[in-house]
Amino acid sequence: MTHQDAAAPASPAMPESISLDGGITVRGLTEVAELEAACRLYREVFAYSGEDQGINARLLKNLLTYGGTVIGALDAAGDLRGMAFGWTAVETDPEDPHVYHFSQAAVVSADLQGQGVGRALKTVQAAVAHRQGSSRMRWTYNPMISRNAHFNLDVLGAQGRWFTRDALAGPGTDRITVEWRLGEKSTDPHQATRDQRSASEDDFEAVLAAHPLTVAGEIRADAESTALAVPTQQPTDPTVIELLRTRFHEIFTEGFVAVSCRRVDEDLAVYRFTRRA
Repeated sequence: MTHQDAAAPASPAMPESISLDGGITVRGLTEVAELEAACRLYREVFAYSGEDQGINARLLKNLLTYGGTVIGALDAAGDLRGMAFGWTAVETDPEDPHVYHFSQAAVVSADLQGQGVGRALKTVQAAVAHRQGSSRMRWTYNPMISRNAHFNLDVLGAQGRWFTRDALAGPGTDRITVEWRLGEKSTDPHQATRDQRSASEDDFEAVLAAHPLTVAGEIRADAESTALAVPTQQPTDPTVIELLRTRFHEIFTEGFVAVSCRRVDEDLAVYRFTRRA
């Protein structure tokens, strides 16, 4: 394990508190009342009602005590409008051992979604995790929800590195695990990734312009890149779902990582994958 992984210093470009328009402040949560509010918001946003679908303040308090993070977005009145939480983990692959932070969830009140709150939650969480010694952050998302893919890959600049069928031990729970490298020299933690792929993006867009994808599940591929069309809305047709599951499995098995997912019209979005470095 490298010295940087063992004790990664905080970066000035990764603030542990962010103020947004409208009086929203994103920072770490510590008080019991804040943690209880975070648990309520979690269930509310996900519309959870089952006994096995919640979190509790004791769990969040233990995360804070033992290397985890609990981040909140509070409005001017002090009401909690967004939250994220996660914990420190260790990658034991002998070829790439490192400490990383697993972000279990980030939720934002419906009326504040799409206003930068989610990005601020992830940024502050990454800053805290980096100060605590993590060199990377990981989390998962449903690959069938294109807007989440766009946020994770294009907005944050993370890479989708692994695809897992039935990741949550049940049907309909396929997930892509993304990885976000922390503490880059760039002032923007994901600017370096965007710069590295700008030339290939131009080539990719030129190919798609000449030969656009028109049907969910259609692919365009060469030796170094692959494009996959997916519905803009989460699919419900079992045939489409199974086709996409097969496509994702094949693409990741062939050594590609997901770097982008952009909407091309009202019905389709297009994933872009590049060969794993």
